[in-house]
Formats: sequence, C-alpha cells, structure tokens
Amino acid sequence: VSTQSTGTVSPHLPSYNPHLVEDSCREILDSIPTLADHVTSHVTEVCCKAIDQAQAVPRLYRRTNRETPTEPLGYVSGLTESLETDIHNSCLPESYKTEWCSKVANTVVVRYHGAISEILVSLRKTEDSLAMLKRGRKSAAQQGSTVVANTDEDKIRTQLKLDVTALGTKLEQLGIPQGEDFGNLLTLVSQSKR
Repeated sequence: VSTQSTGTVSPHLPSYNPHLVEDSCREILDSIPTLADHVTSHVTEVCCKAIDQAQAVPRLYRRTNRETPTEPLGYVSGLTESLETDIHNSCLPESYKTEWCSKVANTVVVRYHGAISEILVSLRKTEDSLAMLKRGRKSAAQQGSTVVANTDEDKIRTQLKLDVTALGTKLEQLGIPQGEDFGNLLTLVSQSKR
C-alpha cells in the first residue's frame, strides 16, 4: 500500500496469489513432524536427567539408619516438569499436546524402568551376598531372635514404589495415559521382594 503526496492511501493493493498462501501452508504443515521430533526429543532429555537422581536412592538408605520412607523423593517432579511446562501447558493445539505428551511420557517411563530394574538387580545381589555372610556367622543369639526389622534394601524398595506411584499420579493429573510400559514399571516395583 502506498501513500500519495496528498496523504491518502492508494486503493491499489498487490494482487492476491492463492498459490503462495497454499505453498506457505503446505511448508508449515510439512515441518510439523520435524518440529515434533525436536521438541519431544529435547523435553525427553530434560525429563530423563531426573532419572540419574533415582540411581542415588540406594545411597540414601544404606547404612544410614533412616526411617522407612513415606513420601516420594523430589526428583520425581523432575520426571514430568519440562513435559508439563513446555508441552502440556503450551499454546499448542490439543491434538499435538496429547500426542507429544504421550510420546515423551512413554520414553521417560521406559528409561525409568531400566534404571529401576538395575537398582533392583543390585539390591538382589547385595542381599544374596549378605545372606551368605550371615549364614557363615550365625550365632546362637541370632538364631533365637524372631524380630525382623526393615532392612536397608526394604527401605529402598519402599522408596522406589512411592516414587513410581507418584509418577503415575502426576501422569494421571496431566491426563496422560499410563499405558502398558507404566503398568510394567509399577509391577516391577510392586513385586520386588527379597
């Protein structure tokens, strides 16, 4: 739009090109899968950083005389924080939010399952080693004892179950289906016993 020397706006507008608009729309729509991959990959990596803190759970209870846990640990909120702020609460259309949140959550759950599984395998090995040592050193006083306190390993298992349950609650609050992978994770921590 140009102005003439008289200060009025010229009624001559550039010609409308419908192909230009269609091409632009097509390019934008074609870029969405790439954008989705970048966003979900980034958010997944940020969320998964919290999984590293789960690896420290055994250190919190081994040889510390800590009480049996009753609350999830703080790292659990980090498993979904970026997911919630960067995707769930964004201005994206609902269909994208649903798809992207589910994709990120599923990947986080699968990686978290792997980390929890490693911890539980390590606990089992530790318990087996301790049981062998105890069998070798049993005394008459120990044989008469019937009180069994929660072991450090029991406390670790309890903490992991609290943490996984809290993750499930958060996913539910965000409206993200927990899916089969989360069910497997919950089963893993629920059935983990000595």
